[in-house]
Amino acid sequence: MESSSVTRRQLIIAAGGVGIAGVIGRTPCGVCDDSKETVTRPKDAIDRLKQGNRRFVDGKSKHNHTSREWRASLVAGQNPFAVILGCADSRVPTELVFDQGLGDLFVIRNAGNVVMEDVMGSIEYAALHLKTQLVVVMGHEGCGAVTAALKSREERAKEPPELQQVLQLIDPAIKHLDSREEDVLKKGVEANVRWTVKKSVRLLKQRNHPKAKGLAFVGAVYELNSGKVRFLDEPQQN
Repeated sequence: MESSSVTRRQLIIAAGGVGIAGVIGRTPCGVCDDSKETVTRPKDAIDRLKQGNRRFVDGKSKHNHTSREWRASLVAGQNPFAVILGCADSRVPTELVFDQGLGDLFVIRNAGNVVMEDVMGSIEYAALHLKTQLVVVMGHEGCGAVTAALKSREERAKEPPELQQVLQLIDPAIKHLDSREEDVLKKGVEANVRWTVKKSVRLLKQRNHPKAKGLAFVGAVYELNSGKVRFLDEPQQN
C-alpha cells in the first residue's frame, strides 16, 4: 500500500511540475496581444496609437501590459514606442486615451502642453537613450491654459508669476487670433499644438544630435466628449 501511495504522490508532484513548467513556458498574460509587434517607424507608432484610441472610443479597451508578469519584464529597462507631450488636465489620462499600458508610452505632461527646457531634455532622453521615434504633442478641447492665455492683459496680470510664464509660452501660437471671434478656443488649442511641434523641431535641430535624426513630431487634439484623438497635419521629422 505504501509503495502504491508513494507512486501516486510522485505522479501528482510530477504532473504538478509539468503544469508549472507549462505556465512558465507560456508568454505572460498582457504580452500576448496586438501590440507585441516591434514599432520601428513613426508611422507604425501612429497606427498603434490610432488603434488604441479607437478601442477606447468604442469602449473596448484591452488594458494590456498591466499584469504582474509584464511589470516584472520591465524591471530591466523600458522601450516606449512613442513620446506624448500632453496637457496635465485630469480629463485626459494619456495611457487610457490610447489604451496602452506600462512601458508603452513616455509621457510628459504640463499645463498647456508647452515646451520648456526640462521638457526638451525629456524628449531628448527618450530619443537618444530609449530610441523612441515619435513625439506626439497632444492638446485638448477646452484647455484651461489656452483659455487663460486668450484673456486680456489685465486679467492675466492677476495670475501668479509662474503661471504667467506658462501663458507667455503660448502667446506666439495665438497672437494672430481675435479673442472675440467664433470658436477662438478651438482655434487656439490647435494653433498651440502646431506651434509646439514647430518649436520642438527647431530646438532639436539646433542641438544637432546625430542620434536624434529622424525623430518625428506630430500634433493631435483630444475631444473631451467623444474621446477621440484627432491627428493634425503630417509628421515633421528632425
